[in-house]
Amino acid sequence: MRRTIIALTSVCLLMSPAVSGQNWGVGFRLGDPSGITLKKYGNGHAWELSMGRTHLFRNSNYYYDRYDHWYGDQHFNHKEHQLIGYKASVALGLQLHYLWQRPIGTVKGFEWYFGVGGQLRLQDYRYDYRYKEENGPDWIVVYDQRVTELDLGADGVIGLEYTFSKVPISLFLDGTLFMEIFDDPFLFRPQAGTGARFRF
Repeated sequence: MRRTIIALTSVCLLMSPAVSGQNWGVGFRLGDPSGITLKKYGNGHAWELSMGRTHLFRNSNYYYDRYDHWYGDQHFNHKEHQLIGYKASVALGLQLHYLWQRPIGTVKGFEWYFGVGGQLRLQDYRYDYRYKEENGPDWIVVYDQRVTELDLGADGVIGLEYTFSKVPISLFLDGTLFMEIFDDPFLFRPQAGTGARFRF
């Protein structure tokens, strides 16, 4: 048993980025999006891919607002309309960033980074709503109207990362400013996330 523990400890030390310069990291991210993060390290730069669930902190007000936005885009000639209810799928997000990594002072393994990239977000809604015709007094009800929201845009990102010297683990914290290009051009959304990666 003691030999096994010693062997595992030796493997972890050998895999430490400070010792052997591992240039891959895989782990988890909490924030927007929350899910899996993969990072390929280079000499002063890196590629980062994050994918998972986004829109974690939305409430019903957001979906009512999206309904109004969608309804207005349809250019319906209706006297009145009301959202009765909605169903929303899990919102998925994908980020790809190119980063420049810079050391902070003399603290070994402590870096800050900044970069640019792109992002894609996807979610389905199903609306139940009603409306009145221009010259009609009665409500007409529509059930299960499916709407797909696809957002595509550009990112600017800045963050901090610390890699432990004795174990192959890094911790990170970052902030992203997402600018939609499709389907709401020039709509800006701030995002943030934190997490950990295993380096190998």
